Amino acid sequence: MQTVATQDPGTALESLEQRAEPVLRWLHDLKVTSPETQKNAEDLLISARVAWKEADEKRKELTRPLDEAKRRIIQLFQPYMNRLETGISILNRELTSYHESLIALRREEERRALEEQAARMKEAQETGEVVEPVELAGVPHVTKTSHAHIGTVTYREDWDIQVVDAAKVPRDLCEPSMSRIRARVKSGVTDIPGVLVTRRTISTARKGGY
Repeated sequence: MQTVATQDPGTALESLEQRAEPVLRWLHDLKVTSPETQKNAEDLLISARVAWKEADEKRKELTRPLDEAKRRIIQLFQPYMNRLETGISILNRELTSYHESLIALRREEERRALEEQAARMKEAQETGEVVEPVELAGVPHVTKTSHAHIGTVTYREDWDIQVVDAAKVPRDLCEPSMSRIRARVKSGVTDIPGVLVTRRTISTARKGGY
């Protein structure tokens, strides 16, 4: 890509400062005490405003090519990055859905095992039989961090929070304040008037060692 050539900012600023030096020099001991000093101060004000406008225009002149170059680079990369973001969203959706299904299956099997264990213990109270712990039916333990081939992916629970009726949100959480609402939800309170709170799983991917 062609390098953007611009005037040296330091040189441009030095030139502006030299032209405005008479104005800047008078500002240190400025006192308005009479009609004459008022007019002098007004002349200085007009000159200072003109100098400021010149500096602002020069600054924009120098940065405009850089802004344009930045805009072109962003536009160049955007389609590719949009495709990646779409792919990341699809992968996240599928992986978090699978992770949640494993957790649900594990919890269901744990519940079933506890019920079966309780039933056996109740029978054992009458027969004196020694009750062995009930094993889960081949359901693997679900870890927060999964080790892939080239790195790790960590899954954690989070909350999706939407203010659906600001008028109903408790006053101690207003404007409504999303940071206060999120803190309330993380403390375990998910039933908040005017706020829709749903659980979700998010993933964090990391390339490299385990």
